[in-house]
Amino acid sequence: MSAPFTFSHATHRITFGAGAVDGLGELAEAFGCRRALVLLDGFFLGGPLEARLGETLAAQRPVFHGVPQQEPDTDMLAAARAVLEEAAPDLVIAIGGGSAIDTAKVARMLVSNPGPVENIVGPAGVRMAPHPSLFVCVPTTAGTGSEVSESAVVAKAGTDYKLIFRAPELSARVALLDPELSLTAPAAVTAASGYDAITHAVEAYTSRAAGPMTDPYAVAAMEALARFLPIAYAEPDHMEARGACLIAAMQAGIAFNSAHLGLAHAISGALGALHHVPHGLANALALPWTMAYNQPALGEKGAVVARIFGGETAAEGLSQIRHAIGLDRSLDDFVDGDAARDAVAEAASKSGQVRMNPRDSTAGDLRRILEAMRAPTVGGPPDLDL
Repeated sequence: MSAPFTFSHATHRITFGAGAVDGLGELAEAFGCRRALVLLDGFFLGGPLEARLGETLAAQRPVFHGVPQQEPDTDMLAAARAVLEEAAPDLVIAIGGGSAIDTAKVARMLVSNPGPVENIVGPAGVRMAPHPSLFVCVPTTAGTGSEVSESAVVAKAGTDYKLIFRAPELSARVALLDPELSLTAPAAVTAASGYDAITHAVEAYTSRAAGPMTDPYAVAAMEALARFLPIAYAEPDHMEARGACLIAAMQAGIAFNSAHLGLAHAISGALGALHHVPHGLANALALPWTMAYNQPALGEKGAVVARIFGGETAAEGLSQIRHAIGLDRSLDDFVDGDAARDAVAEAASKSGQVRMNPRDSTAGDLRRILEAMRAPTVGGPPDLDL
């Protein structure tokens, strides 16, 4: 008999296909939408994608707002909120990476839940009044899975503090996956976002909250990313690989939405808040080492992860793919000195993800993992004696 579990997934529809973005106008008509606001990653603003969207959504008189290419903060939320209030759309479309999508998710809630942003902050979930618009998310990178998750993370501008939001009302009604939109992603972005998806899948699979509903999504995501991420990295125009990575990132997002994550995300969250290390890269710095730490607690699941990624252990397999896509870096490139590493360990130890990790840990354990992260693995097994 299976152990008790809870599975949560609020997205109503997922559509996949090359050129699927051209169906947005038809989707809008089917839902009776008359006024569209498109929150668009700044990379695409003023380019052919905006023109394409303007054509397919002509009947909805779209307003476009560019979301800056950086991790979202409260200043970006305020700007998006102002545009939402002025446009009063009945259709909101977020197109871009996790930053653009998270910005849109929270900005909608700020409109329907007036007051300071802190009123709706809560990693364990806060009740929110839904926004009346149809919400559609279109990821252009295969990474965060934000298009199907019930959570978002936004930095408080001018501080090292990150606000965590979680509620079903944050979620998209429709997630639209169009691999054509990811063809322009640079190799470094493909690698970092893809390793973020790997981390979501691996940590969801090995989490204490994993279960029979999340494991199949996590395994499918790991298998696809192990096969196709190196291809998408080396051959950016490979449509099959781009599509497979998009689907895998979405599957990993569904898995971690219920199963949560682990030590790699605890560390990457601290690295992002304290040292502004991009999230996917921070996960790549951490995951082989945290999985080496977790090895004694992984059981049969460790063997599954090792098989999928081609290593003798899960940590070795994750080290190999990290090296293959150019992410085998030293922590010293981003964090300098014992005091700084102490601060990262202390911050990481306070993350809620620590409780989901398969092996108990202390701030001292995290500090020793950070020390080990100073050495690139060159694709070999991480040497961690903890």
